[in-house]
Amino acid sequence: MTGAHPRVLAIALGEATMDLIVPWAEQGLLPNFKRLMDGGTSGCVRSQIPLITPQMWGTIMTGRSAGHHGAYDFLQRGSDGKFHAIDGSALKVPTLWQHLAQRGIRCGVVNVPFTYPPQRIEGFVIAGQDAPGAHPSIAAPMSVYSEVVKKFGRYHLKDIFPGGRKKEDYLTLIEDEVGRQTDVLEHLIATQSWQFFITFFSATAMAQHYFWSDMESSDPKNPFQSVIYRTYRALDEAIGRLAKAAGPDTRLVIFSECGAGRLRSGVQINAWLAREGFLAWSKPPSTEGASGTFAAKKSPLAAALSTLRKRAKRLSPGLLFLMNRHLSDFKVWSELVVTESAINWSRTRAFSRGKEGDIFLNLKGRDPKGTVAPGAAYDALCRDICRRLEALIDPQTGEHAVKRTYQAKELYDGPTLAWAPDIVVEWKDTLYMPTEDDGDRVSIFVERMRDAMNWPTTGSHRLDGVLIAAGPGIAPARKAEPIRLLDLAPTWLHMLNQPVPAEWEGRAIKELLI
Repeated sequence: MTGAHPRVLAIALGEATMDLIVPWAEQGLLPNFKRLMDGGTSGCVRSQIPLITPQMWGTIMTGRSAGHHGAYDFLQRGSDGKFHAIDGSALKVPTLWQHLAQRGIRCGVVNVPFTYPPQRIEGFVIAGQDAPGAHPSIAAPMSVYSEVVKKFGRYHLKDIFPGGRKKEDYLTLIEDEVGRQTDVLEHLIATQSWQFFITFFSATAMAQHYFWSDMESSDPKNPFQSVIYRTYRALDEAIGRLAKAAGPDTRLVIFSECGAGRLRSGVQINAWLAREGFLAWSKPPSTEGASGTFAAKKSPLAAALSTLRKRAKRLSPGLLFLMNRHLSDFKVWSELVVTESAINWSRTRAFSRGKEGDIFLNLKGRDPKGTVAPGAAYDALCRDICRRLEALIDPQTGEHAVKRTYQAKELYDGPTLAWAPDIVVEWKDTLYMPTEDDGDRVSIFVERMRDAMNWPTTGSHRLDGVLIAAGPGIAPARKAEPIRLLDLAPTWLHMLNQPVPAEWEGRAIKELLI
């Protein structure tokens, strides 16, 4: 297609992997994936370290790296040295759809991570997982939300997220929710005016994190063995429906922000820092019950708020929205108070926060109770922590658990560098994931549990995600070289016959087109 008004439909499948798609497609089990790969170009998206949603999606949405867009983790240090929960407002540079709006190009953005509060653009936005709940204010204009609710009933925002769910619920839940989400998307794609449409399915990420060991189980009676396959099958059907709704003149891009694979173990970073003498607890942790099984602990206030949320979710989506909107900061604050009170800050030089094991030095002049002098002392401590972490051995395998470590200046560059973690860990073969709380404060390698869950995480991330492009002008039956997250937004602009902003750090992958 070389006309002035091409259309692009981008469908993100959270953490989907070609390791599963290709064999199932070749077996004829995923016919739409197979058709698109045979008729278009396929390969992988090479993600970035660390594999954390705010950084990855900030890069996808803006064409800029984290040092410029400013989103590092769900819980991020602010200019006051304290940690705060972030949403889409943390992005410090314009998004792709803001660039397109300036050029009069209409966009549809639905369920994409870190899009709350929704930006007013040429087109419409319905915010994704960082939105407080299902409510008209998560959409811009709000009328598009009202239209969806009028036609389809209650808007299903995060119904497949596992907090408070029973494992048995997932025997049908994911497929049902993919179908509901597809109904809404199909309607918006077919009835709204747009040239660029992007949406996100979290189903693959949820299924892989919580059912990977079930998929690999040799027990023929395991009822959860097919949950991941059925998720991909439901998405295969969804892709077929959405491609049909978009029409034959639309360029279709299926992608994921990273891939997935087996999780070997969770890791308690603060327990390791304490063992190595970098962190001190307020009270000596008890070794009783330190069995390597980790269960997330909440403050009484956080536990009470969680119970209220569950009840509100059952009774009233509007009440749930109001609770999340007005109490989330209070909940984060209460959890941080409990977490931080467990640490003796006067004797602590380094600590971990966030979902990927980021390490922060307790720096004088930056952190509220800093102990580490800037300059030579800071650099020497970073090197010492990195050296020891890279020597960390998994006792179950006798192998190194860490591939390498990075100081912030090795990974990031840009005006938001001050908010970055001081040390980032790259885990060997991405087989490990840090825990989100400190658990027993003793064990290093543990079974990884999530908040309000009663079964463990068994799937992790991988660097290589999915890339499948098909439609007019896309090279047929071609295998593409890996492209970076930074290259996605420039490539979409190129597909729309639009110039790439000079300040963007990626490049348009023109080889996808004939």
